[in-house]
Amino acid sequence: MNVRPVHEGFVAEDQPLAPPVAATPASPGVRRAAPPPEIELSPAEKPAPPETEWPITVTLRHKAIRNNTGEEVKQLTMREPRAGDINRYGNPVRVNGDGEIIIEERKMTYMIAALANILPPFIETMDTRDWNSCAYRIRGFFLPELAAW
Repeated sequence: MNVRPVHEGFVAEDQPLAPPVAATPASPGVRRAAPPPEIELSPAEKPAPPETEWPITVTLRHKAIRNNTGEEVKQLTMREPRAGDINRYGNPVRVNGDGEIIIEERKMTYMIAALANILPPFIETMDTRDWNSCAYRIRGFFLPELAAW
């Protein structure tokens, strides 16, 4: 005997499908289904932020530093990085195997110095919070664009 098992929820191949149910206006007292939830876009799906205007100026909020001529400065103005800067000082940002963004401190110090046209020893005297403000402000320019992958 050759019998096919019947699984709950399935329609046998030889049975016709039920006709579609016609839409009817909602009756008073009848609840409608809730609208579907809004799903937030993933970072790769979000539109790219507007292009940044260069140069970028970061205010040193915690401690002023000296520039190459010995003047005290309370702001660093950084020019746009170029591929040659990465060639000279290395890429200061990398993505590890877990997708975590890592800032390489030594390379970032040299990159900030090059972009701000201030010698690295003066950058090293920065307050750590100001250094991080500069590093995080420019880190996105050293990451690949996901759209290019």
